[in-house]
Amino acid sequence: MAEVSFKLFFSYSHKDEPLRDELAKHLTILERQRVISSWHDRKILPGEEWDHQINENLNTSDIILLLVSSDFLFSNYCWDVEVKKAIERHNQGEACVIPVILRPVDWTGAPFAKLQALPKNAEPVVSRNWHTQDEAFADVARGIRAAVEKLKQEREKRQRELEEDKRRQQETEKAFTKAGIRTSVEILKQKQEELQPQQETEKLDQNELASDKSVDYRRLRDLLAAKKWQEADYETYLVMLQVVGRERGDYIRTEELLNFPCTDLRTVDRLWVKYSKGHFGFRVQKEIYLSVGGMPDGNYYSGAWEKFCDRVGWTVKSRRISYEDLTFDTSSPKGHLPWTWGSVLQILNFLLVLPLLSHRDL
Repeated sequence: MAEVSFKLFFSYSHKDEPLRDELAKHLTILERQRVISSWHDRKILPGEEWDHQINENLNTSDIILLLVSSDFLFSNYCWDVEVKKAIERHNQGEACVIPVILRPVDWTGAPFAKLQALPKNAEPVVSRNWHTQDEAFADVARGIRAAVEKLKQEREKRQRELEEDKRRQQETEKAFTKAGIRTSVEILKQKQEELQPQQETEKLDQNELASDKSVDYRRLRDLLAAKKWQEADYETYLVMLQVVGRERGDYIRTEELLNFPCTDLRTVDRLWVKYSKGHFGFRVQKEIYLSVGGMPDGNYYSGAWEKFCDRVGWTVKSRRISYEDLTFDTSSPKGHLPWTWGSVLQILNFLLVLPLLSHRDL
């Protein structure tokens, strides 16, 4: 039997429990088809901590139903805890929040007022405009099914993108091998031999090479200082993998990117900006992305990404160039590097995070 695809959370006032139960009955077919599983606080078992159980399920649900009524708006717990967390997760793209208007109430200006509500036209379930209550709940069920189908398509799309990212990374690895760039093991061995005689006398600039993860940025600094842009690009990929605890040949996940230490981000960026004299670096790429209309709101389809790729020379006539076609010198467009540390989707996500950091941070 197929696994349940999406987890649904009921946020409601206990005074609306009869209406919640009726809605749950109309969602039975989705449950039987293993399309959704639903959870509400009446499923908390004796002896379990109710606040912990609510938070755990609220934080892990794919769909959050806000069963709106005067009692729902009156409930401090619903308003201060569940609605607040639901909207936060919705804005971060972690969950789909759907207001379901149970009984007539003025919800103008509520945090969820901007969201499409059910039933259609936000007509309350308890209303004379429905022939029966079942008619209203059936409309809600159809709306939830449509939302689930959309989430399913988005999940499948993300999976395809991840697979494509991994494929591109593997191609990059092959290109590095073909270009004769050494493996990280060989690099480390040589570097240890080179540094052995001077370890006692060398004094590092700790601010320039700072790391929260004890990552050694000396090789990256030396490559950039020597204008060896291609090897520095690959070294950037290696050190960023090291920061998130992954190995050569792997790729950085989006959640790891969002939690990437600011200290290490600043170090990598500063080295690129310093030794390229402002021609390369994450900061440079961020400024270009914002200048072409990019916004830190996850709007991937705004056209800004395509403009950005064209501006930094990653696309030619709307076709993304391969690694071998990159220009590893400062005759390339501004912001052309670094490139190899992430895939297209990862770089986009990273640029959306960068505006959260000030120029002083970078």
